[in-house]
Parts: sequence; structure tokens; C-alpha cells
Amino acid sequence: MLGPTTQDLITEFGGLSYIGIWFISFISNVFIPVPEEVVLLILGYLAGGPKVNGTLLFPVVLLGLLTSDLVMYFFAKRGNKLVSIFYDKVFAKRVESKRKWIDKHINKVVFFSRFLIQLRFLGPFFAGQTKMTFRKFFFLDLGALLVYTPIYLLIGFYFRNRSDFRSNGVSKVKNIFICIIVSSALIGLIRYIRNVMLKIRTEEDISIGE
Repeated sequence: MLGPTTQDLITEFGGLSYIGIWFISFISNVFIPVPEEVVLLILGYLAGGPKVNGTLLFPVVLLGLLTSDLVMYFFAKRGNKLVSIFYDKVFAKRVESKRKWIDKHINKVVFFSRFLIQLRFLGPFFAGQTKMTFRKFFFLDLGALLVYTPIYLLIGFYFRNRSDFRSNGVSKVKNIFICIIVSSALIGLIRYIRNVMLKIRTEEDISIGE
């Protein structure tokens, strides 16, 4: 069952217009005190109901996330003080020792960081800092979002349907089994992306050592 906090969020999000959904998507990366993944899952969950059209939801959410990343990119590129302070307080201690590797593999960092919980801020930030061209950042970030966004929206949509089926008496065992498969696939994707990043970093460290 959904906990009270999640249920409250679903209730609040359910009353949003499409402009409100865009705005929630826009600020979810930094300003909302819940993970962005939770926001997308809830929006996907709402798409399985009568008030939100899933066909319209996807481009609205995608545009909100993309706009947020572009704003962060431009702020970092122009040396915005607030963005720099945020990076220094939250990420600098853990990341600065890897800056040479990050600068060399900036394209991969921009793309794959979009999938990493609590680290997606780094893609637009480093892209801006390294003066990556707008065209390159736009297509790298858009490519990642075209994979990342539908995954979470579809999972939320799927769980809404499973919940409806359970309330109508359809086999609980079958639904639980399918939910486990979907969750495992998502976890596997995240682990795969992390392994790719670690492999690239390891290869770079070996080449430097040689």
C-alpha cells in the first residue's frame, strides 16, 4: 500500500494542470525535497487515471526536465555564483579529484549522469564549465532524457494498472511477479550504467599509469 506521504503527493499532483506538471518537472532536479524519480513515478501513476492524458504527459515532462538541464548548463557556463556554491557544498569534495577524467570523458558524463540518482546535476554543470557547445549538450541531454523519462513514467503507469487490477480481484501472485521483473530490470539498468562508468574510469587510470 502507498504510504501517507506518497498518497499526499499523488493527491497534490493530481490537481495540477499541464503547466503545473511542466513546472514540477522543471524544479524536480534540485528544489523538490523528494527524488526526481519519485516525481516521475507519481506522474506516470496519474497517467493511468482519468485526469491525465499519458500521450500529452510525456512531452510535457520531457520539456520540463530538458529546460531545467539547459538552465543549469547556461548558469554553469556563465559562472553563476549560486550554482558554483551549490556544487562546492554538495559535490566538490567527492568529485574534484576526478576532474581530469571528467573533462576527458565529458560526453559520457553528460549522458550517463542523467541516470544516476543525486548526480544528474553534474552533467549540465560540467558541460557548462568545460564550455561544451550548446548543440552538443542539447543532443546528449535530449538523448539521455528520451531513454530515462519513459522508463519511470511507464513504471508508474504500470503500477497504477496493477493496483486497479488487484482491486478488481485479478491474480495477485501474477501481478507481484510482474512488478518484481519490472523493478529488477530497472535496477539492472542502473547497475549497468554504473559499471560502464567504472570501467571507463579504470581504463583511464591504467592508461595514465602506463
